[in-house]
Amino acid sequence: MHLQALPNETLLQILHSLSSVPDVLSLSLSCHRLHDLISRPAQRFPILFSAAERQLGPLHSAIPLCTHNSSQAPHLPRPSPPPSLSLLRQILDVGTIANAWADLYPSIHWSSSNNDNPDASSSRRLLTSTERYRLRRACYRIWLYSLAYHHASFPRYSRRQPATIRLRAALLRGWSTAELAEIIDLQAVLRKALDQHICPSNGTVIRRHKERYGNDSSRDSMLIVNHHLTCPPPPPPPYPQKPQSLYYQHNWHNQTWQGWGDDVHHYYVLEDMLKFDPGEIYQLYDFCAGSGRLGGEIVGGRDGWQQPGGSKKTVVETHVAEMGDWFVNNGQTLGETVDFVVGERGEDEIEGEGAIVHAG
Repeated sequence: MHLQALPNETLLQILHSLSSVPDVLSLSLSCHRLHDLISRPAQRFPILFSAAERQLGPLHSAIPLCTHNSSQAPHLPRPSPPPSLSLLRQILDVGTIANAWADLYPSIHWSSSNNDNPDASSSRRLLTSTERYRLRRACYRIWLYSLAYHHASFPRYSRRQPATIRLRAALLRGWSTAELAEIIDLQAVLRKALDQHICPSNGTVIRRHKERYGNDSSRDSMLIVNHHLTCPPPPPPPYPQKPQSLYYQHNWHNQTWQGWGDDVHHYYVLEDMLKFDPGEIYQLYDFCAGSGRLGGEIVGGRDGWQQPGGSKKTVVETHVAEMGDWFVNNGQTLGETVDFVVGERGEDEIEGEGAIVHAG
């Protein structure tokens, strides 16, 4: 039977059963009748938000993030906003990032560079729909916590003040211990993404260099590590003014990376960087390991690497410096707040790693 021969009730049921917002929009453009059905105000938002729930849910965790503002504490209940296209666009923005982390989770969580389990990559698999749901929920909640408590109004000296601790804990008390474990699991993945791709330690840089080039001493000039805060790495070599071709093999094409300090200093760098929300960390990850775009501008890639000081580390450091003085030496507080809330419940310290994929 032709699609247009079906009654409206059946067509609406088909639209309600679609699993993503793009699917709804694509099907609605297939004929005038379907477009007219979804254009009706009484049908448009129920269909679109039903598809968004399946694609990006849980929406009850995404909507507080999208509607957050500084005028009200994030743990206080607020009336649900009316469905609108503006709200749907915001949900699509944060949901797309959450799904991107769900796509990246297997390659980072089950990474062969995992020191605790070097054979973890043999267990790598895609996440199930339930696991992706749990990861998105954790992503939205980490994002909300970061927007609420990782900004200039919470400088370093305030992190241990009892009133500040109680304020941060109020948001987490509404979530179960299992859900807090999922948050810690995703935070561990964000930490590994920072450690492996955005701001690796000197040891990681040296290890990767040796894995790639072995004991070839002629390649050691390409290895740049920051041995101490007071000893910045040397400036990069000048790029030849007239390369023979676009594929000219100069040092910048083969450089391993630049280290962010020894293990002790690197730990505090990661703690600072974890104050970025999942969207910002994904943007940095995409810049360092993917497109070379940061904030919509091409700051890496062939043109960026041609200029002295145009390394990816320099770009990331500049981005961090733009955050202001409050950002440096003021590590993330999510982990210690989770420990505080779990301690209030009289429970042992939770082991969050793998909670998203190992939940019962």
